[in-house]
Amino acid sequence: MKFDVTSAGVGILAGLAAALLSAGAIVQSGVAMFLYFLTPLPIFIAALGWGTMAGIIAAVAATAAIAIVAPMAALLVALTSIIPAATGAYFAGLARPASEMGGPKDAIVWYPLPDIVLRLALMVGGGLIIIGIIIGFGETLAREFADAIMTGLSHANPNFKPSPEMRDNLAAIMVVALPAIQAASCLIALVGNFYLALRVTALSRRLRRPRDDWPATLRMPRLGLLAFAFSLALAFLGGGIGHAAAAIAGALGAGFLLAGFASLHFRTRGAPWRPVALSLAYIAVALFAFVLFFFLIAGLFDTSRNAPMSKASPETPPTDKPH
Repeated sequence: MKFDVTSAGVGILAGLAAALLSAGAIVQSGVAMFLYFLTPLPIFIAALGWGTMAGIIAAVAATAAIAIVAPMAALLVALTSIIPAATGAYFAGLARPASEMGGPKDAIVWYPLPDIVLRLALMVGGGLIIIGIIIGFGETLAREFADAIMTGLSHANPNFKPSPEMRDNLAAIMVVALPAIQAASCLIALVGNFYLALRVTALSRRLRRPRDDWPATLRMPRLGLLAFAFSLALAFLGGGIGHAAAAIAGALGAGFLLAGFASLHFRTRGAPWRPVALSLAYIAVALFAFVLFFFLIAGLFDTSRNAPMSKASPETPPTDKPH
């Protein structure tokens, strides 16, 4: 890891920007919550464009700045956004000679996108497990979420009067589903910010990694399929083990879901009816949530592990060290 004043300055500024974006975890307003999902973006950009040290400094600065105001929020953001972003960018900067894998001598192979997504999913799931151990998770927390949802529905529709039975049923569902929903949301936000950061740093010409063909390569590795099946089975046990497994399954499931969407984009590439097919698919998802299940299945049946390749040059050394 190379340290210089520029990397340190960029890291500090990126960390402060991430801390400001994370205000949604404290303020809880609509706009603030939208900005909260962009929290990993400055961390990704700093690490991808200025190196791993800049990403580490950004992560430390962001966590410290948030902790001054809300220590528990700092823990939440660090484990689900900041640390995974810095780590994911580190993996994105790894490369090795293609000749080590039987490829051409004048090329290098970069860390595969499927492996990066898999590691992000496992980090998100693990982070939520740690948070669950610290703050606890069970019927009390699930009922708080259920009450918040019912209150929101009542404000949106004054004629809606939820009964105690409805609240109890929703709380029971939340006990099982909330860890998975939280993990899936965090993983989707991370991957989305990773994509944006790659585009931004590429436009600034600071990105050494060649551009990934996301529709063709955004798949989950077969190892992720085994981990998803195992965690999904454990999720039905209930209790602490079930909640922990649900968090892992939710994060991995979100990865397979994104892979399903990528597969659709890839399979319709070049087809004249592509705009219609994509529009109908996204409209169906917006109107009927169960359609997501079909994209999940598509992702489960389309696993692969592809890595981008680029020509070796003095500016892009073929090593397993980040730039």
